[in-house]
Amino acid sequence: MAGTHTTSPADSDLLCQPISKEEAAAQSAALDRVLEHLTTAGIHAELIKRRTDQCALKLYSNGETLWHPPELIVYADAGRRIATVTIGPRSGSYAVELAGVGPGNQPLADRVEFVPAAKPQHVGLLVAQNTGAPK
Repeated sequence: MAGTHTTSPADSDLLCQPISKEEAAAQSAALDRVLEHLTTAGIHAELIKRRTDQCALKLYSNGETLWHPPELIVYADAGRRIATVTIGPRSGSYAVELAGVGPGNQPLADRVEFVPAAKPQHVGLLVAQNTGAPK
């Protein structure tokens, strides 16, 4: 079962810390598993933006380039953000930040659900429920 939190993973110092190339690759692979389930849940690939960015930072000890943690950003047909999916650096769990929308499309605080790493299909269902796509 997913845990619910009201703080954004983007607000967490842990998730914003640069990571190694190997960690970025492992997190990208975990997000690839989510992509499969998003398609199954009815989310069209053209509405998904994948962010994998190199940091401007390099480790001086060995010259290794660092990376920002990868993320998937899912948009509605109208262009509003529906969800952002990242990977927890310690747990490997999926952090699913669901955009809140109130009456008249008024933006509300995001809701964050944490889904175990072994259940990427639940991420697809959470995002589909937030978009109104058929389940």
